[in-house]
Amino acid sequence: MREVATLLLAGLCFGASQQIVVRELVSLLYGEEVVLLIVSAAALAAASLGYQLGGRLSPCALARLLLACGALLLLSPALPRFAVAGLCLLRGDSGPELLLVLAVLTFAAAAPFTAIVPALLDRHDEPADRLAALRRGYTAELLGFGLGSAAALALGSAPGLRFAVLAAALVGLVHAALGRPLVTVACTIAAAIACATHLPLSRLGADLVYRHKHQIAGAEVVWSVDSPYQRVEVVTAPGRGRMLYLDGLRDLDDRDLGTLNHYLARTPASLVRPARALLVGNGTLSMVPELSAMSDHLTTVEIDAAVVDAGARFFTPGEPLARLANWRLVLADGKQFLAATDERFDLIAVDLPSPLTLGEAYLHTREFYALCRARLSPGGVLAVQLSGRLGAPTRTPARLVASLRAEFPAVVVVDSESAERAFAYASDALPFTLDALRAAAAPGERGLQLVTDEELARKIAGAAPLTLDDLDLVLRRGAERLRERYFEF
Repeated sequence: MREVATLLLAGLCFGASQQIVVRELVSLLYGEEVVLLIVSAAALAAASLGYQLGGRLSPCALARLLLACGALLLLSPALPRFAVAGLCLLRGDSGPELLLVLAVLTFAAAAPFTAIVPALLDRHDEPADRLAALRRGYTAELLGFGLGSAAALALGSAPGLRFAVLAAALVGLVHAALGRPLVTVACTIAAAIACATHLPLSRLGADLVYRHKHQIAGAEVVWSVDSPYQRVEVVTAPGRGRMLYLDGLRDLDDRDLGTLNHYLARTPASLVRPARALLVGNGTLSMVPELSAMSDHLTTVEIDAAVVDAGARFFTPGEPLARLANWRLVLADGKQFLAATDERFDLIAVDLPSPLTLGEAYLHTREFYALCRARLSPGGVLAVQLSGRLGAPTRTPARLVASLRAEFPAVVVVDSESAERAFAYASDALPFTLDALRAAAAPGERGLQLVTDEELARKIAGAAPLTLDDLDLVLRRGAERLRERYFEF
């Protein structure tokens, strides 16, 4: 029973620490697909190393490893945040040494817990006893891993409580594995101190990361939760206002919202006057008040409730939204919603992050745009923000325009200097003229280019549509950004 309890707690610590540490590492390194792959591979490597070490370390060495790694976890996430911010402050920028710091944390979150199974097996000499112990132990470890992972995911919006669960499991594991009352008492005191200081130290560490790694003077993290999909943070800074970050990547700041909403929602809605409109994304809900007033019925589809919560708290007051009778919010994946619904829309506006992960990239593919086209009413318009201004044919905006042109007969691109990005409107037949579109430019627009037909084809010449069979852009761009951040001096 003691073996089973030890391995159940080891699995619980392993599952909870993996969820917490992986999200922390992804956020610190910026959550692109390449980073997700590297962090996941590092976590698996650390777990495999633990299995290898378990049969080779003496009981005393294994106990020391467990206590040392447990201490590191009790200092997370404050310790890696202070380390990363300090290294960036010393260097003035990011560097490869950050990867070493984060590799140590990955090892601490996995290796000591997976080492316990082979260590306990070595106590049994008879093959039959070893097999029975393996069955019991591995089952207990898997059950604990599932419980720890589920608890960490469920408590992502309550980081203090989530950390307390991990700390309690660590103390329980030390007690079950070592059976030394004085060590248990010392670990309990250390865990209590860690829980009491966890939130203020973590917040200070997060502030320092944004000040020195992101180089935002005076940055302060006012909201940070881990959803099942990503870390959602709201950051404020003098002269910058509020900024929304997803897995450490800036999604938007409130200075962008006026111009972004103008070209993505206000302009097409004023020209189309939709009876039914659909917003895919726009978790800040900033387009909802105005677009609901310009349409008979508005639907917003957002996959992440944590982004919606941040939007209602910091970007769009929730109380006025609750009074909108012609608006509904659907928490779902955009592609699944469009595939399942029979509704038709006069306007579909797609407001999504850049395609930096495979999940996000699907919503920028030719296949997704074909699904949008199938849900448009006759004369309906799809509006897309292109994550930048038109440029090289290998870059995101040109690839997205190529995807749109592969599915829609009519595409026009609005390249806005004020918004510092381009937008595309696509339809079977656009229900407005270029003159009407030019007249709808944002107030104070510094430079607006309307590009369509032959000129657009010339500008994106050589750009390949982004498809489900060709998502090279995600990995290639992520690898470029990783190299630029950590390996170029």
